[in-house]
Amino acid sequence: MADYTDPAFRARIDKIAIDTIRNKMSDTVYFKDRDSKFIWNNVGHAMQLGVSGPDALIGKSDFDFFPKDFAQSARDTEITVMASGEPICDIIEELILDDNNVRYFMASKYPLYNEAGEIIGTWGVSKDVTEQKLLERELQRSYSKMEMLARVDDLTGLYNRRYFYEKLEQLTSLYNGREDGSTFSIVIMDVDDLKMINDQYGQLNGDIVLRNIADLLLSNTKKADTCFRIGGDEFAIALMDSDKMKALGIAKQIINSIASNPVSFEGREEKITVSAGLVTYDKENPSLSELLSVAERKVNKSKREGKNQVSF
Repeated sequence: MADYTDPAFRARIDKIAIDTIRNKMSDTVYFKDRDSKFIWNNVGHAMQLGVSGPDALIGKSDFDFFPKDFAQSARDTEITVMASGEPICDIIEELILDDNNVRYFMASKYPLYNEAGEIIGTWGVSKDVTEQKLLERELQRSYSKMEMLARVDDLTGLYNRRYFYEKLEQLTSLYNGREDGSTFSIVIMDVDDLKMINDQYGQLNGDIVLRNIADLLLSNTKKADTCFRIGGDEFAIALMDSDKMKALGIAKQIINSIASNPVSFEGREEKITVSAGLVTYDKENPSLSELLSVAERKVNKSKREGKNQVSF
């Protein structure tokens, strides 16, 4: 049985360990002097940098192999490590090679001491984590897409009822914090006589009406505003920085635009109209449920009084 305390045995194990790290380890291992020049490297590092072997790296630095910004970032980190005597671990380094080629490395850097305990440079380990990073980004994109799909109405492409309430909460929080007196308004509208369209021409043509209205809502509102389909034939718009009079002008414009764009069914054109209700948020009376209840009552008022109008 080996005597693990025997100096000769320890020296042999040290050599095996160093040779293994130098020749077999796929992650990069390197030692640098105080000027960040390489003084020892493993084969994995040489392969990553495309040179014949570790000895070809001696006396060179990251500036000889990487873009200036990347090399300078590594140098700045090493200066910090040497000044503080503290390692900096698990840094994610982004290496942009060109528009279509980016590599990511997880690096850890440590101070390098001599026999007298003086810091004479740094040493470090880095691992290529490009595949992992790209997978994380793809998963994040997929998650974001799923989040978006959960907020969007399939038929019209507008935001749905769920996000309508979410957005109103965001807006009340935003405008409650403002001191300039600005506010937002909500327009809720029902399509007039959509059941008649569905009964006479079929639901597929009714869907064309809904998509047409969605397009007109988007074309008559600003990018900062948000349009929703919140029910079968019910739409809503959140108008940013809009008091009652400003919102009324926008609502009338939308109603006129919808009425002025008839939809063609089986060679016949049908005029489409909507009935709308307008409410403006008042942070002195911040109840959203009451605000929406008032809006619905105003929609019903528009229907009772002849449709194709906005009540406010």
